[in-house]
Amino acid sequence: MPSRKKNKGKAPKKKTTAKEVKKEDKKEKKEITLKDRFADLRGNLPEKVWDSIFEIAEKKKLSEEKIKKLIEEAKKEYAKVVVEPCEAVGIIAAQSLGEPGTQLTLRTKHYAGALEVSVGSGIQRVEEIVDGRSKTKYASMTIYLNEKIRHNKKKAEEFARDLVDVRTEDVAKVKEDFLKKTAEIEIIDEKVAERNLDKEVLLSRIKEAVKKGKVMKRTNKLIIHFPKEYSLLKLRSEVLKIMRKRLQGISGIEKTIVVEENGEYIIKTLGTNLKAVLKRKEIDPYRTTTNDIMEISKVLGIEAGRRAIVDELHKTLSENRIRVDLRHLLVLADLLTFTGEIRGTVRTGIMRLKQSPFARAAFEETVKHLFDSALYGEREPLQGVVENLIVGLPVKVGTGRVELVMRE
Repeated sequence: MPSRKKNKGKAPKKKTTAKEVKKEDKKEKKEITLKDRFADLRGNLPEKVWDSIFEIAEKKKLSEEKIKKLIEEAKKEYAKVVVEPCEAVGIIAAQSLGEPGTQLTLRTKHYAGALEVSVGSGIQRVEEIVDGRSKTKYASMTIYLNEKIRHNKKKAEEFARDLVDVRTEDVAKVKEDFLKKTAEIEIIDEKVAERNLDKEVLLSRIKEAVKKGKVMKRTNKLIIHFPKEYSLLKLRSEVLKIMRKRLQGISGIEKTIVVEENGEYIIKTLGTNLKAVLKRKEIDPYRTTTNDIMEISKVLGIEAGRRAIVDELHKTLSENRIRVDLRHLLVLADLLTFTGEIRGTVRTGIMRLKQSPFARAAFEETVKHLFDSALYGEREPLQGVVENLIVGLPVKVGTGRVELVMRE
């Protein structure tokens, strides 16, 4: 016989009454019948739009007539934004981005009170994104902090200082004596005070960088006696290694500034290292980002890189008060990332992937592409826009895709 265990200390489950069951059934029926009643009016509206119509109807407690009007208005607005069949969306996207691009400036954005932290904006930034450059000229990060320190300015500033990449050469000076084969590294008090660093900690970290030789410590300096068998070249290279040693911070973060936005403190940086920053417990990893699109795609994946392209282009255009439909930016982002890595609109990027010899020749290095395609016996399928224009055939977009014959 199986043993029965008594439920001690547990409250018995509340049984649902017949009235409550009926009420729930009525609610479900109302929801189902409301959508079913207007199913014939749906047309080609997407599911998300269709669901949001009834969410609004329930919140506003709309009558059936008003729901019908709302559906009709939604269908009219949706019809306006749908692309026509065979529309040349690529050319329209290029035109929609290219024409407003002539209004972009050559300025760089500076943060108030810190001219050192600059962010590229305008035509330079758009070129960087579209060309898929491996290095951003004005690499910058926006670091959001966790709940504990995002409202505390002092702690935010301390953390910002801790992020800055500090090398020995930034806080010390060196004197070399090649005859005695010694080097004297002296800490500069002013530079240490600027960065709010501990002098003793710095001296101990510099001492750790010395692999061979004796180190003598003074008040604010280290005297290093290198082995006598060291050549002058070897001595010089060892001194340079010590001076380039990172004493604090994250590699690549040159400067930081704390800025207040939307009631919280965030950190703007000059320089970027997303992978290392995301490991710090003081940050909010879900919002912290960088403007280096290549770095985002390497750390977070190509989908994150695609999203970053859209966000950065939209941000740059918005800063210059230029409005461009988001769908044009999405077309461009898809084009740059569909191969699984970011490729720019340059001859070494997506143009190299084009199957058409004429399309490659029309972009750059015309003679080279035509010669190579003739040498290797490439075929021209005449499927794209450029190649059909070159040979004088109708372009296979819009009405060029329609094959109709008028009968008498």
